[in-house]
Amino acid sequence: MRRAAQAVDAQMLDYVRTHALAGNWAAGERIVVAVSELPGADGLVRAGKRIADTVRAPWTAVHIETPRTRNLHEDERKRLAATMNLASQLGAIVTTVPAMSVLDGLTAFATEARATQLVVGKSARSRLFELRHGSVVDRLVRETPGIAVHVLPMEQPTTPQRRARNGTAGSWGRRSDYLWTSLMVAAVTGLGTGLSHVLNLANVALLYLLPVMVAASLFGLRAGLFAGIASSLAYNFFFLPPTGTLTISNPENVVTIIVLLGVAFVTSQFAARVRAQADLASSSARANAALAGFLGQLTQTSGEEELAQAICGEIGRIFDVRTVLLTASPDGPQVRAANPAEDRLDTIDLAAVSWVLERGAPAGRGSDTLTASDWLFYPLRNASETLAAIGMSRDDGSEPVKSDQLSLLMNLLDQAALAIERARLTEEMQGMAQLKERDRLRAALLSSVSHDLRTPLTAILAAAAELRRDASPDLIDGIEAEAQRLNRFVANLLDMARVEAGALKLHVEPIDLADAIASAVHDTRRALDGHAIELGVAPDLPLVRVDPQLFHHILINLLDNAGRYADPGTPIAIRAERAPGSLALSVLDHGPGLPPGHEPDVFETFTRIEGSDRKQSGTGLGLAIVKGFAGALGLEVEAANRGDQAGARFTIRFPEATLVRGMDEQ
Repeated sequence: MRRAAQAVDAQMLDYVRTHALAGNWAAGERIVVAVSELPGADGLVRAGKRIADTVRAPWTAVHIETPRTRNLHEDERKRLAATMNLASQLGAIVTTVPAMSVLDGLTAFATEARATQLVVGKSARSRLFELRHGSVVDRLVRETPGIAVHVLPMEQPTTPQRRARNGTAGSWGRRSDYLWTSLMVAAVTGLGTGLSHVLNLANVALLYLLPVMVAASLFGLRAGLFAGIASSLAYNFFFLPPTGTLTISNPENVVTIIVLLGVAFVTSQFAARVRAQADLASSSARANAALAGFLGQLTQTSGEEELAQAICGEIGRIFDVRTVLLTASPDGPQVRAANPAEDRLDTIDLAAVSWVLERGAPAGRGSDTLTASDWLFYPLRNASETLAAIGMSRDDGSEPVKSDQLSLLMNLLDQAALAIERARLTEEMQGMAQLKERDRLRAALLSSVSHDLRTPLTAILAAAAELRRDASPDLIDGIEAEAQRLNRFVANLLDMARVEAGALKLHVEPIDLADAIASAVHDTRRALDGHAIELGVAPDLPLVRVDPQLFHHILINLLDNAGRYADPGTPIAIRAERAPGSLALSVLDHGPGLPPGHEPDVFETFTRIEGSDRKQSGTGLGLAIVKGFAGALGLEVEAANRGDQAGARFTIRFPEATLVRGMDEQ
């Protein structure tokens, strides 16, 4: 019922998206986990996994990429990438959404995904911080009334606050940005000086908006604010009387300075926001273009080897690294593709690959495991197993993938895993189609040969019967015996064709095991010549419900097999005994027996096992017919070596449903 509900939910979600309908329309649960760079985000992922497992629902781990993301510290980027990788390993759909704010992006994604439950974290921030910046969690709860929001406590984000106070070159911009901003202010000052005899002071002040807007658009908010302050000071120093000083004699000019500074701040804010949006759009476009090109290359490949080479080539091109793709094999990790092709791996590298293939977690340079390796290996996984491992390295020994590229890499690896799984499924389907065609041709050949041999055999048997009147009995017996042997071979061919074609018709009725055994022994008396029959069938055994003709064929083939492969002059035992919930009928011979571990192989069609008494003349059909007929009758058949002495033991087990009780017999 739950699977049916999930299928209905997926179809409804497609319909809602196609027709742009609002609302969750939840026929099943959908979990979204908000992931950030803060410590403790891995706990959110594990909590989301537990919730998804409890309600058996699909879940998604999403990171909202804002303009602030560009200023993250390297450790924060690595922590974010590790958290996203953990979510992918736990079975989540991992995605990154660009937005101007976390609240806007998370709300839009939850609405688009039709989420029913949302897992977010709340760090222990000060009251002053929440008054200044607001609480994302509180606003999220208010603005998503149709979603159950799970709020988990997180650690205090001390690292970002310390970084904000101390400041870094990356957060305040490059020195060249401020140099160019100063030059633009100086140029506007020179232009205003040259036009001062034409323009009044108010129009000169408007000229200083140009460097403010250009600096904010090109270099960001801080450079725009710097341009606003520098423009106000330059306007005051060079144009407002008394010139050459920062003193303002006319109170009206104070208002002009304040207005200029305010307009500069507001203009820089808007320009910086537009630039941030453009950067986000450009970053998203580059990632989408790389992903689209990667998928385009994968869709043009057919075989798994060609696909592996395409994956290595594209990832190497996108990240400008050397790549190698490996899969597991009985002899250890095996290289499937490499770019360039001459790459070889050291012992430490192979150990890292083995870790990735066994654990499904990254290993190598830049990870937490086997960091001495020059390569960084990532798993290519599906929902249940690790399909392959891909390694990346650089010639200069630096980390192969930068922290801000890990999100794109995760998306590429997910698509590569899907492509490999699709290629393997395609090969398996092709193999199954070939196997079906081969089985069809074999069945047709068996049927044709069997029917072509049956007609001359009938004539031979009839002629042998006529020869009895004049020829010697020994000659006639030999002709008849060989014809009967050939007739059984043809019957086996026909029976095997019927088993494989599923054309058996059953006529089930109660029979006595003792009578069935006696009839089979009589029909195989020539094959059992020289072997005494030790019969161990209790008289009080119940009747069994089987098809008499098919069961007779089963016994004939088992006895013929025992007579052919038992040591000359040794007895053959037939035992039937009651077991809890079943009845067991066994045929035991004296001989070398079966090779240990190959007992089930004797029931395969046309199989004669090497290194045992089963490798002799014969077609290999008899025991396959026993297996096929027993399965059609609902019986179990097994082969094993005798425990008391050398030899093989073949056992037919009758389940309780095939046994006739005393009331049924009456």
